[in-house]
Amino acid sequence: MRLAFLSIGRHLHTERWIRWFAERGHECHLLTVQPGPIEGATVHDIRRQAPGKALRYLRSLQHVKSILQDTQPDLLNTHFLTGYGYWGDFSGFRPNVLSVWGDDVYVTPQENPLKQHLARRALRHADAVTGDSQDILQACARLGADPDYCFEVLWGVDFDVFHPGRGQQLRDQLSIPADAPLLFSPRSFTQPYYNLDTIIDACRALRAERPAVHVIFAGYEGDQAPFVEKARAAGLSENTHFVGRIPHDEFADYLAASDIFISVPSVDATAVSLLEAMACSTAIVVSSLASSMQWIEAGVTGRVVEPRDTDGLARVLMQLVDDPSSRARLGVAAMERARARAGAADNFWRAEQIFRWLVEGRMLHESVRGIGKEGLPR
Repeated sequence: MRLAFLSIGRHLHTERWIRWFAERGHECHLLTVQPGPIEGATVHDIRRQAPGKALRYLRSLQHVKSILQDTQPDLLNTHFLTGYGYWGDFSGFRPNVLSVWGDDVYVTPQENPLKQHLARRALRHADAVTGDSQDILQACARLGADPDYCFEVLWGVDFDVFHPGRGQQLRDQLSIPADAPLLFSPRSFTQPYYNLDTIIDACRALRAERPAVHVIFAGYEGDQAPFVEKARAAGLSENTHFVGRIPHDEFADYLAASDIFISVPSVDATAVSLLEAMACSTAIVVSSLASSMQWIEAGVTGRVVEPRDTDGLARVLMQLVDDPSSRARLGVAAMERARARAGAADNFWRAEQIFRWLVEGRMLHESVRGIGKEGLPR
């Protein structure tokens, strides 16, 4: 198939997704305002100059239409509901598969009536919608997507890279003793709903009782400086490591070196880092979001706290720090669950089945089903 992708360029999700299709022999074109090379794909810069944001957007839309006319793809796969999703919708190209990511569904459409209208329009017009949790697909259906055409497709995990390991080399690099409990928070520094302030406050309470604990904060986006200052003000300078953006090929080393993975946002889809932590058999602490609890069963595959519950998070972290056998049990159960369903190749294959169904009229494999109206909460 000849496939066109409208998506965020120079982003790991985009690159992994497109590379998989290119390696399968499909002709791939990426249309983006953040151009950068992707092996096996032709990248088109859709940026256009004009006075004012609205006019620039309209000129880029015209360029999108022109590229689609020239390349004549069999299918357009638009990533991210807002921004690129609008371009995909207004391009008029069909079939258009809309792949949603997270705050493009949970946050942006609620910001004002115009964004709500544009989101509803894009979801209503999409020939199919993919998302990485049942919860985000249900949110899409509430905004107007047809639930029968909403399919769960994860970003997935490469199990050859993400698996249990000792991680002592990384500990040595950061001067972390082999027997020191190590906590890891890898969420973005950009959005307040990731609740990094809650994690810092919980770690302050934890470290008051367990000073040997080390904490690593990493973020794939944003400025860590305000959080470094907050941690310093909280007395967490010692044994606290801010490492900035971690290259993805090093991320598994951090997970393997860590005893506890922390991700407690107020809104989120299924975080890839959560699935990767599960694959590494790291003990998991997550907030009680439907997308996370689809994977983490409290007391079985991890521990669950309410978003922004500093005291509750501190208690759970204390319990896990003090109980290595519980950490090990939870980690093994999480790894087994991830290996059963979260493989990247299996999930990208699901997307390919949806594409072929729309382009070639092939029947969908029995494992590829829309959430349907029965999948919506009453």
